[in-house]
Amino acid sequence: MSTKTAFVLMAAFSLVPVGAARAGASLYVDDAAIVPAAQCQLESWLRASAPGRELTLVPACNVAGTEFGLGLSDYAHPAQAHVAAFGAKRVLHEAPSRRWALAASLGANWNAPRGGFDGWNFNLPLSVAGDAAGRTYWHFNLGWNAPRRGRDMASAGIGVEQALRDRWSVLAEVFAERRGGRIAQLGLRRGFGADHSVDVLIGDHSDHGRSPWLTLGFNFALPR
Repeated sequence: MSTKTAFVLMAAFSLVPVGAARAGASLYVDDAAIVPAAQCQLESWLRASAPGRELTLVPACNVAGTEFGLGLSDYAHPAQAHVAAFGAKRVLHEAPSRRWALAASLGANWNAPRGGFDGWNFNLPLSVAGDAAGRTYWHFNLGWNAPRRGRDMASAGIGVEQALRDRWSVLAEVFAERRGGRIAQLGLRRGFGADHSVDVLIGDHSDHGRSPWLTLGFNFALPR
């Protein structure tokens, strides 16, 4: 799936009516929302390609208006790796109408095979409602990634969610890092109640040496 195709698809999906959209989970482009006050959640996903595999668990809680999360990832093929990522995210401003919101997140990574601290990252997510009913949401990211080894890289992304009938939503995004290529994903989300959902996404990288992948994500609000 090319970047041009992904943008065309996102524009088309923004015209589909009905429902209510929400973001998060196994997407590269983040939204400007956090876990509700005094609540925790668990986001997890399995991302598989030929021959790679990633399994990630991200529990997160809202403490004093800031979301704190700990991501644990296991990678297999072509190399085995265990990575931990600690992150904090806070909403900087939300319009009284809830039509748009701006947040900031800061994270640090640990890579066991590389011997510890592996770098930090910063991101500014902006979420904008495409209509008064909240059926469509656009997400814009601008960030900075500073790995322990290698050069710092700016990053940017754009994503869209379009709610459909019967708790289904279409998800599409394009994410890019300077000198790191572009990533595009397209898929569906099925909601179960107000706080649980499952994602199915297909993705591809602009680097032709990498194969497309399939992502299966699970998102759960934990009991208070």
